[in-house]
Amino acid sequence: MNYPVSVVLRDGGHHNFILREDEVDAFDASSAWQWIAQAFEEAGLEPPSPTGKILLKDQIMMLALEQKPADWATPTAALRKFLAAVVKSLGRPTVTIDLLNYKL
Repeated sequence: MNYPVSVVLRDGGHHNFILREDEVDAFDASSAWQWIAQAFEEAGLEPPSPTGKILLKDQIMMLALEQKPADWATPTAALRKFLAAVVKSLGRPTVTIDLLNYKL
């Protein structure tokens, strides 16, 4: 099974990716959440809420916003791993990361 992921950039640009089953199945739901949380922390990002609480959606969106447009054009193995973690953590067969409208 393949997993389609679409990314809409802030400038309206659009990228489509097809993740392989083995990329997504490298994670279980828990390890995908943990990978995203660790990537968020390593990127030095701060929760948008003054209480310090952060939702998975916000972690995903903020990590995606950290990518440069060129990163999406030629995805690295690390970017594909991020997208695989997103797919597995959300438990959806398809995902759209809409950076223009800040929604999943």
